[in-house]
Amino acid sequence: MKKMSEEFQDIINTAENKLKAISELQSSIKPSQNKWSSKEILGHLVDSSINNIARFINGQFQDDLVFNGYDQNKWAEAQNYQTESWEFITNLWKLNNLQIIHVIESIPNNVLIRTSGKHNYDIIAWKEVPKEEQTNLEYLVIDYFAHMKYHLNQIFKINSIEEIQ
Repeated sequence: MKKMSEEFQDIINTAENKLKAISELQSSIKPSQNKWSSKEILGHLVDSSINNIARFINGQFQDDLVFNGYDQNKWAEAQNYQTESWEFITNLWKLNNLQIIHVIESIPNNVLIRTSGKHNYDIIAWKEVPKEEQTNLEYLVIDYFAHMKYHLNQIFKINSIEEIQ
């Protein structure tokens, strides 16, 4: 997990520098009427971090891997990120993800890799796991960061910034 945490830290640092290069005006532009602006995409990542911090903590103390989902569109609407400052959303995103790194580094390895056949990753994971397959908390951590990277690259593409690998 230490190596993975270092990789996540690198993603956060690299992304933060790229996000800071985006202006307030740029961050507010919607690519089309039905698409989220950079503010809303990053806000969605804040919402995802909030939900996943709870999952990573709760997953340590329960026998299954069944977690609450959330309606991302309702959360984005309720949070109204479009009216928030880009700097604030960027700082919130960074701090939440630094906390996630701290949380996952604190999870005992045996808990992280403990498998369970009872999960709802077929519903809540970004890259779903079929209901009949066993999985573990580590999968959800890796999936969370893959999801984050995907959306960060959406922001960078909208703003003509080189994507992160």
